[in-house]
Amino acid sequence: MKKNEPLLSSKSIDSLQRIIPPVAFAVSAVLIGTIGYILIEKMTPLDSLYLTIASMFLTVSYLDTIKFSETGKIFSVFFLVFGVFSVFYAVGTIIDFIVEGTILGIRRRKKMDDKIKHMKDHYIVCSYGRVGHQIAQELKAHKLPFVVIDQKESTAEELNSKDIPYYIGSMSDDAILEKAGISRAKVLFAAADSDIENVYVTLAAKVVNPEIIVVARASHKEIESKLRKAGANKVISPYFIAGSRMASMAVSPVSVEFLDIATGSDNIEMWVREFHIKESSPLAGKTLGEANVRKATGTMVLSIKKSSGGFELTPKSSSLIKKGDVLVALGTGQQLNCLENIL
Repeated sequence: MKKNEPLLSSKSIDSLQRIIPPVAFAVSAVLIGTIGYILIEKMTPLDSLYLTIASMFLTVSYLDTIKFSETGKIFSVFFLVFGVFSVFYAVGTIIDFIVEGTILGIRRRKKMDDKIKHMKDHYIVCSYGRVGHQIAQELKAHKLPFVVIDQKESTAEELNSKDIPYYIGSMSDDAILEKAGISRAKVLFAAADSDIENVYVTLAAKVVNPEIIVVARASHKEIESKLRKAGANKVISPYFIAGSRMASMAVSPVSVEFLDIATGSDNIEMWVREFHIKESSPLAGKTLGEANVRKATGTMVLSIKKSSGGFELTPKSSSLIKKGDVLVALGTGQQLNCLENIL
């Protein structure tokens, strides 16, 4: 695992470093001119510095008032070319730096860092590939706070345009994970194409925050056991899910269409969300019929995960809701928010 990953991407750092040579060149020109006029024309350091700056910025009217020696004139001719070139070189590079947007990028990075520092119970998406894109899209649709970690520097431009907080670097790097708030995060998605990377980041996350929920991607069936041993709470195989879904669409197309609508399609805003029943909840100790969730909020309770760990897949009106249970409910965003408010 790499250490001390910089806050900025290497592209931004390279842009900053590009300014150093022309600025150093211009400073060198000032020193050469100042020392040269002191030695040749016997000027005071202040007069020599003043003359040097005037020469570099082509203040010809000032130069005409000075009587140079023959050696001084020769030195001035060569220094004018050298000095003016150094000024144009430095100014041109700095303008290019500003136009390129690096300064704005640094400010944006600082603002982003401040935002991430204040995040708590957020989500970390490791790798912004095809799977990572979909995860980020879902999190954003649910207005959940999250941070993306990706190795590709080209990802930064896309994430900036979408106003998504991110870090560019190795997703298994302890320093990067710490900056992403791993110790305060709720869930980490290990969504890299590489199974090895997913194992590494799972191990790294669990070492820092044993309580974090890790949902990992597995490209091969045999890697699932390794991810679970590394600490992954859930392991998903996109290829297995895709194959199963394709078969279901052929065997039970209407059922699949219903599930698409029920879980939130692009056309109808229906969502499935879970709600944890706390001891202070007014629903704790009541039956589903007494709570009358459907009439009060418009949501449909699909299932109840009991505090003991089992599921009540077809809850009835007589089903008792206890503290520690989790209600799985279906409804529009507004209906689900209404249920959240009464809890």
